[in-house]
Amino acid sequence: MKNIILICASVVMVILASCGSSNVQPAPESKLDSLLTFDEANLRLQDWRIRVANLEGRDNALATDVKNLEDKLTAEKNALKKCNDDIYALVGATEADVNNFRERLGRLEGKIRELRALDDEAFEARRNEVYTLAAEWNQLRAMKMSALPEFFDRVKQARTDIDSLINRKTTKKNKNYVVRSWEEYKDCLWNIAGQSEIYGDPFQWTKIWQGNSNIIRNPDIIKPGMELTVPPPGPKTTEEQKAERMYWRKKRAAAAAAALKIEQSPAAPTTTAPAATPAPAPAKGNEKGEKKN
Repeated sequence: MKNIILICASVVMVILASCGSSNVQPAPESKLDSLLTFDEANLRLQDWRIRVANLEGRDNALATDVKNLEDKLTAEKNALKKCNDDIYALVGATEADVNNFRERLGRLEGKIRELRALDDEAFEARRNEVYTLAAEWNQLRAMKMSALPEFFDRVKQARTDIDSLINRKTTKKNKNYVVRSWEEYKDCLWNIAGQSEIYGDPFQWTKIWQGNSNIIRNPDIIKPGMELTVPPPGPKTTEEQKAERMYWRKKRAAAAAAALKIEQSPAAPTTTAPAATPAPAPAKGNEKGEKKN
């Protein structure tokens, strides 16, 4: 009987405590845990348990969504690979062939961008590289892979960019060069053009000659101290080619005339010593050597 009374009392106390706690307002978030009352602490714990349960539910739902999306992505990748394989088969290429084509086209585009970024002077020094790029483009364009959707527009744009480089007009700047002595430096138009800081090509000597025709009458003769204008490097102009042909024609004509003159000149007369005048014969005398009268 006594135990029953104690149990009933405990139940009543719990009920009263729960009823009392239901009237307790949650403490503000800014209140430290160490300052909470027992009832406030219980309410805060219940609140956090609810929050954690909600977050766990969302996490599980997101994990399920991620798994579904990954499965879908894998399926799409497989479908794309099959589609690409079918397309590559149409142009007689493998995936490795396409990757190699992609790398070559990328390098071509990179070189085009590099040349387009150069200033006029630097571009003129590397203008011949444009024709190398054009040859590379021709090789790529001849491949069936250039018709693939991934490359078609890029190949077309590369051709447009190369054409713009070929037709690029630059403001050419001339250099100056002061002729040095032949005895010490062997300066002549041929050697000057061959210097690395000039053209690096002695066959370009005609450009220097024509660029200074006002002071160079004979390209074989230049004097120390002459200040020459060095035209920008590049292919020989029509006028320069014409002047060079004329120079060599005159050279050949002069050599032929000199050879003909030597052939036609009379041979030098042969000089022979005149015959000695014979001495008079001695007069006959007697056996004693006396002269007869």
